[in-house]
Amino acid sequence: MVNLVVVSHSALLAQGVAELAQQMTQGGCQLAVAAGVDDLDHPIGTDAIKVMEAIESVYSPSGVLVLMDLGSALLSAETALELLDPERVKNVQLCAAPLVEGTLAAVVAASSGASLDEVCAEAMGAMAAKAAQLGESVSPPARSDEMAKAAPDAQSVSWVVRNPNGLHVRPAAKLVEVLAPFAADLLLEKNGQCVNPRSLNQLAILQVRKGDTIRLLASGEQAGEALDAFMQLAHQHFGESVTTASDSGFTGIMVPRRTITAPILQWLPAIPVFLPRTINAENIANEQLRLHQALAHTLADLQQLARQAEQQIGAQAADIFTAHAMLIDDEELYRSMDKRIEQQQICAESALQDELMAMVADYQALNDDYLRVRELDIRDILNRSLGHLTGLPPVAISVDSEILLLAEELFPSQMIGLNHQQVKGICLSHGHILSHSAILATELDIPMLVGATGCLEASRNGQTALLDTATGALKLQ
Repeated sequence: MVNLVVVSHSALLAQGVAELAQQMTQGGCQLAVAAGVDDLDHPIGTDAIKVMEAIESVYSPSGVLVLMDLGSALLSAETALELLDPERVKNVQLCAAPLVEGTLAAVVAASSGASLDEVCAEAMGAMAAKAAQLGESVSPPARSDEMAKAAPDAQSVSWVVRNPNGLHVRPAAKLVEVLAPFAADLLLEKNGQCVNPRSLNQLAILQVRKGDTIRLLASGEQAGEALDAFMQLAHQHFGESVTTASDSGFTGIMVPRRTITAPILQWLPAIPVFLPRTINAENIANEQLRLHQALAHTLADLQQLARQAEQQIGAQAADIFTAHAMLIDDEELYRSMDKRIEQQQICAESALQDELMAMVADYQALNDDYLRVRELDIRDILNRSLGHLTGLPPVAISVDSEILLLAEELFPSQMIGLNHQQVKGICLSHGHILSHSAILATELDIPMLVGATGCLEASRNGQTALLDTATGALKLQ
């Protein structure tokens, strides 16, 4: 699989681009950042050594695509190629695409298994969608009658899009991901215009809105399988929760079922942020010590959470955090992270994140829903451990009146201490009914709505809302 490197003068800008790109595909291609310089007074700049190390950290024989922001970033990237093993340079390509749009398009293409040239082409075409939306000149999509002549044996299925924002970047990325594996020639048609549905850029150019009818045309060996997969994804609204009753509501799944009316409190916790950095050999032992100390603090937190969960809920709730503690109190895990620090000469934060996110990817690849959603537990542990490393440990949710709690997602550890007398209900824009957070909500007798996409953006603190158990929806008032 092709991997990516983002080169920027600003570490914060690069981290933001990387974070946005990683939301497009979970468990897909690897993305490394080489940004800023190690000068506290003048951190803006680029470093050829950092770029080289970033390329090496994600190197794959399939190729590495390097995207850059401004002039000297290109110079640093070119210098980095001169420092690389010549055999590896053959599989590394610098790309002139715009940093943000190009990275988003490239990460989706790479994660779907595209070649290095194809990923680069996707990145380079990333501005076309924006140009089309602004009415600027862009090559028009092919017409369906032209495509019919090219593939007279094509089969097709149709779907009326119900997503409130149409096929915007996330559902479009999901469509690219689902269609990628099939040995078939595919086209997506809207109003007589056809595009390649395996291209995020092409899907954006088609500008599919709510209410549009789209048709997938397929020919080739696995045409039928591709059409079936498309329809299955379409019935799931391309990975989004969509209400059919009213555009002012957000559908999801209630756990347990009840009708609640209360003012909204949006929970937007601070997320521990760190800048990945390389270290000198003499600092390896110190970084390993920092990591061990953070994990020891995390272990103590989890043991306290287990005791608190047992007192508040019962032994089964405590078992969740006992299991978390067992996972983090593992000599093999310590050795793996120590090895990353020593061999890659990276900081404790990077070693911790790389190791635990690899575990997250393993869980996400499982077929069993119940096991797959255990990835949230790993991210809970990661968030807490990073908090101790960065000096920003998790803060408990503080509530002093009756509220409906809205959040993107809640970790299991954030559920402990919540009281159903004050937290009358919970609405998550993400989440899963089988997560430990949802299980704890049931034990706490707090109704929880999961998968209510868009609820945070459409609401505000203090606004009265109703959790309607009859429809499993949040209604804003």
